[in-house]
Amino acid sequence: MKKTTAILTVLAFTTAAAQDNTQSQLRENPEMETAKGKVYVAPEIDYPRYIDLRANHIDMNGDDWSELAAKLNGADSSRVTIVHIGDSHLQADMGTAVTRTRMGEHYGSAGRSLIVPFKLAGTNEPVDYTITSSVPMTQARLLKTPWPVEMGFTGIGINPQANDYDLNIGDEQLFDSIAIYYSGNTPVIVDENIKANDSVPGIIQVKLNEPVTQIALNLTNGSNSVIHGINLVHGHSGLAYHVIGNNGATYGTYNGVEGFADDIARFDPALIIISLGTNEAFNTTSNEDMRSSMKQLVDDLRSTCPGAKLLVTTPSECQRRRTRRRRRRASFHVNQNVKRLRDVIIGFARTEGIPCYDFYEVAGGTGSSFKWLRDKYMNTDRIHLTRAGYTLQGHLITEAIEEALDNTDK
Repeated sequence: MKKTTAILTVLAFTTAAAQDNTQSQLRENPEMETAKGKVYVAPEIDYPRYIDLRANHIDMNGDDWSELAAKLNGADSSRVTIVHIGDSHLQADMGTAVTRTRMGEHYGSAGRSLIVPFKLAGTNEPVDYTITSSVPMTQARLLKTPWPVEMGFTGIGINPQANDYDLNIGDEQLFDSIAIYYSGNTPVIVDENIKANDSVPGIIQVKLNEPVTQIALNLTNGSNSVIHGINLVHGHSGLAYHVIGNNGATYGTYNGVEGFADDIARFDPALIIISLGTNEAFNTTSNEDMRSSMKQLVDDLRSTCPGAKLLVTTPSECQRRRTRRRRRRASFHVNQNVKRLRDVIIGFARTEGIPCYDFYEVAGGTGSSFKWLRDKYMNTDRIHLTRAGYTLQGHLITEAIEEALDNTDK
């Protein structure tokens, strides 16, 4: 076993079972088992021997991260933002929580950052925060079309079914200010002790008198407002690591959200990470369609976020369900489309000069899904990872990012 210094994170993990040949229902609505717990520091973590640590680096494809490294090294006196975009591998925020925690300890943390009202929208949510309301919501989710209310950049929209409503927000980390991202009419906070600033269209900003871990907001104008997400901020400096993940998401589904790149630009990101490709591998996505979808999203982000560096990642090998009709017995086989589209992602990144992290190779390459399944790093649905698997992934990509940043000084 190979060892490295790390932080272990106790979070939720998927326990869904395969349901059909395409497994679309599973990928769009995975069942989640919650396991609350705090992040704690451990002296070391063991990597299985099939993890290719020699491949655990970012292929820079000619890009230079010197400016990004300088920004992060100055995060003790200024705010630096990373936005990580993905699918169900990100929605439950398991591996990304490891990266947020480790990088936050290194550069300083700006707080929990973006949280999304997934449960109020009828889907699974990370376990470290809560967003509740006593008022029913009209729910909009990225993959459930047509959307009954306006869709937002988070892939979620909730519209209160009453003009007056409440939002109760809690998090394990302290926060001293809040930003509420909305569309439609401006939500109005009616509590006279809470002062809101709505000078930025689509964002309500609230500065609190002291740091808290929970707050109850009473609002009005709800029947004409759609809430998409909430930013929990602590202090005026440090790293803000925002995760936008949606079950079943693809490059194409994010391209279908009007103003998606414009909304990402409001964060003024220094780095945008894109981790997609798994769901395209379960569809009939051709190589050309994949490149076209990637090109559209990348071009939009480059246009609206000219100061941001980009990083794309490849998905690891997974399997798909096959049912034999006569015997009515399900079996699994490697989804060969993952490797095919992984090659497309690598080629696209090379052509566009975008750094690429090849998690497919790091995870062990072809045949690795059987090993991850055997060691309980892959869930029995053979698509998602377990809590332990996502924890490994989070450590690995964090180490690759840190190596790339360190190498800018050499």
